[in-house]
Formats: sequence, C-alpha cells, structure tokens
Amino acid sequence: MQDDLELLKSYKQIIKRWWVIVLAAFLGGLLAFGFSYLKPGLYQAEAVFHASIDFTEINFENLQSGNNAPLTFTQYDEDIALQVVQRMLLATRNEAFRYAQTLDPDLDITTFVRNSQIRRYHAQWYLRYRHTDPEIAQSIVNYWADLGWQALQDAQTNGKAETFVIVDLVSTAELPQVDIYLNRNNLILAGTLIGFVAGVVLVDFSQRVRGKAARTA
Repeated sequence: MQDDLELLKSYKQIIKRWWVIVLAAFLGGLLAFGFSYLKPGLYQAEAVFHASIDFTEINFENLQSGNNAPLTFTQYDEDIALQVVQRMLLATRNEAFRYAQTLDPDLDITTFVRNSQIRRYHAQWYLRYRHTDPEIAQSIVNYWADLGWQALQDAQTNGKAETFVIVDLVSTAELPQVDIYLNRNNLILAGTLIGFVAGVVLVDFSQRVRGKAARTA
C-alpha cells in the first residue's frame, strides 16, 4: 500500500512539473544536434547507370521450360538479369578500393564498404560513395563506374554476361557541393530520449529528497 502511495505521489509530481521534463528533453536534443556538427561532414558523389532489356535479342521460340512449354520472361527473371550491373560493380570493388587508398592512405576496407552504396530504382542503378573530401568522393565514384562499365562490356563480349541487357552510363559523378550528416536524426532522437529520462529522474529524485527532508524536520 505504501509503495502504491509513493508511486502515485511520484506520478502527480511528474505531471505537476512536466515543464522540467520537456525542458530536459529539449536540451538533450539540442546538445545532440550540436554534437552532430562536431563530426566531420561527408560529401556524397553519385554516378548513374541505366539498364534495360532488349527483348528482341531473346530467342523465345527456341527456349522452353522444364515441361516443354514456351518460356516466358517473368518480372523475377527481368530483375535477375538487370542485376548484372550490381554484379559488375561488386566484382570491381576491391580494385576500386585499392585506387581509393592511393587518394586516402588511411582508408580501410570496412570504412570503404560502409561509405559505398549500390542501389537500384526502377531502370536506374546508383553508385554512391561518401567521403570527407568531395574531390576524393568524386574521383572514387568515377573510377569505380568506369571499372564496372568496362567489366560489363568485357563480360558481354566474352559471353559471361547477358547480351540482351542494355546498360548505359548516363551520368558520371559531379563534384559534391554540400556535405551530408549521417545519423543526425538518430542522434537528436537519442539525445531527446536521454534528456526526457533525465528529467523524469530529476523530478522524482527532487520530490523524494523534499519528502525525506519533511519527514525528518
């Protein structure tokens, strides 16, 4: 019963002094926001490939499925075929990393992989890299894009990649002008939550101290 009364008192005190908790949460988020600027900004460079399928190059008449029925090209088959862009970029990643080390000798493979990105959106593939130096980010992306493009051309010539996939390097990386801050929103959210918890603890602790002082007076 005593514990229930103490809990009720704490709850009422928290409701009464809600502004302290809100202020603490705001200050926590503000501190996290300021801390995010202490981290060096990253510049993201981006090259874009366009990939499509030339269905006139696929000989459907002579292709059959396992039950001797005419073969149909499903959306899944199309997605797998278009992934040749990703395969070539991944196949040349180590060479791109070695080039990146000539620009940034302190770069390690873990950081290189974490700051690189290969993403598909509809018919376009995006090759991205982030670095604190915008010129390095641009150089790495353009070098890597050229590697992947040449690897794809060689693979299609040698019959190691589907020739009915048409890929164009539609844009190389331009020099990034604005840096980006990774995980800023997460930092602000974490700081706000920490401030909120700290505010609740502060209000509850102050109420207990005052209650103890009143009992001993």
